[in-house]
Amino acid sequence: MSTQDPSPVAGAGSSVAAVVLCYHPDAAVIGNVHALLQQVSRVFVINNSPDAQTAAALAPLAAEARVTVIDQAGNVGVGAGFNAGMRSALDAGYPFVWIFDQDSTVAPGMLNALLAYSGRHGTRTGVVGPALRAAETGRVYDSDRGIGARDVNTLISSGSLFSAALLREVGLHDADLFIDYVDHDICLRAKARGYVNVKVFDTLLDHRFGDSQPAEIFGRRVYLANYSPLRHYYSARNRIILLRRFGPRGWLGDDLRYSIKAWVKMLLLETGRRAKVKAAARGTWAGIRYPADAGRARAG
Repeated sequence: MSTQDPSPVAGAGSSVAAVVLCYHPDAAVIGNVHALLQQVSRVFVINNSPDAQTAAALAPLAAEARVTVIDQAGNVGVGAGFNAGMRSALDAGYPFVWIFDQDSTVAPGMLNALLAYSGRHGTRTGVVGPALRAAETGRVYDSDRGIGARDVNTLISSGSLFSAALLREVGLHDADLFIDYVDHDICLRAKARGYVNVKVFDTLLDHRFGDSQPAEIFGRRVYLANYSPLRHYYSARNRIILLRRFGPRGWLGDDLRYSIKAWVKMLLLETGRRAKVKAAARGTWAGIRYPADAGRARAG
């Protein structure tokens, strides 16, 4: 056992299993998982890139007594990857599942902060997640500044805490969405079932979006996500799918504000712009043609 991985966590942390989704991870994932082991009793690491390089990177974690590395057949996507870990946690009898991307860093005491609000709305408390801070700059996003907690419509996947009772009622992620808006979908499904999702401002998750490469525009320093054309395809497709499923109320306004800023940076500064625009156009058309009842029936 690592010196950073002490005896199994007692108290509230013993009721929580964490899931970390990996795709060609770097060495930072080791520290992130060790930080999680300070707060939870078990971590399921889902490997969406089952090759020799990733196996070597994850080997130190595979040797940990409280870590289970689960290889997928390939890159099955964010939804299916998270679902594999969540099923493992639920099958093991954990009352709560806490999910993370590989590039998010958990803060000390974060789990206790989230659990403190897990009963905010009694049995109708939905997804509970932390406020976000940009890992590149240390800046807390404007919408993530506050005190205590606030009811919200959606949360990002990374750092989100789910009760087993919630998942049994609303199902797991819609794996057919593959990547973008997977988190929006499960949050909006919970809301449609009468659950209330909660953002906790008393703890901050350091999170990185995309490649986050620095650049300058109009004399101002910005960070480029540099998403691939495939990512732009799914983003455009899945936005339309969610708009058809849930309508625009409560999520589309914030989403469009973020997306417009991202598109301005992409069109002015990123490479491969033509391919990205074409992929987004194909995704938009695919979203329009997507069967209305597809995906949701398969969620989980």
